Amino acid sequence: MARKKRPNIQGHNPDYSTNFTSAREGTSTFAAGASSPAPAPAPAPETSAAEIEAQEPEGISPAPAPEIEAATPARAEQAISEPQPQKTPKATEKAAPKVKAEGKRETRLDAAVKVEQGAKLDALEVQGVAARDAITLAGRRATARFELKAKFVEKPEADRLPMREGYHTTKRLSANVLDDLREKHDPLRLQSDSAMVRGQFEPLFWTCLDEVIEELRLKKS
Repeated sequence: MARKKRPNIQGHNPDYSTNFTSAREGTSTFAAGASSPAPAPAPAPETSAAEIEAQEPEGISPAPAPEIEAATPARAEQAISEPQPQKTPKATEKAAPKVKAEGKRETRLDAAVKVEQGAKLDALEVQGVAARDAITLAGRRATARFELKAKFVEKPEADRLPMREGYHTTKRLSANVLDDLREKHDPLRLQSDSAMVRGQFEPLFWTCLDEVIEELRLKKS
């Protein structure tokens, strides 16, 4: 069967031509001198990860995140199996019994010179020994020997010279003994500590003064 030949069209045939224009474009016209609308702004170009990495300054690296060590089952089992050290209870020390510290109180010691001793002191002054020196020497000797007793002694009866010619000093004595003496023999606290001990100190002073007078007399004779 013979093929049909394609027709050969030559020239202009209005049946096969078209201007491909819409009705709006064909009918609408723009006014003379009118400006065309402004074009829309172009979108910003997207920056890739490689470009961002390239823009970072060299020599600065991000700080690595701290590694958190996960507790493995073997390590947890080892922690459980290891025995924890037990706290040993501290041994309780027995408190030593409190001993009441014995305080001392500064106490005035007074002693008068007996009249008969005054006469002997006058004799020593004739030999060149001052009576005050002999009294002071006897008073220091008596003070060194004096020990307060817990027994109250009344002031002895004697013929005394005025107290301004006697001996006066101070010494630290047991406060407990002094308080005990005053509690028993001076409950109203009318007398001084010196009055409570004078009955013990004054006879001792007289003894020492007799010794000193005799020693000085033998030395000068």
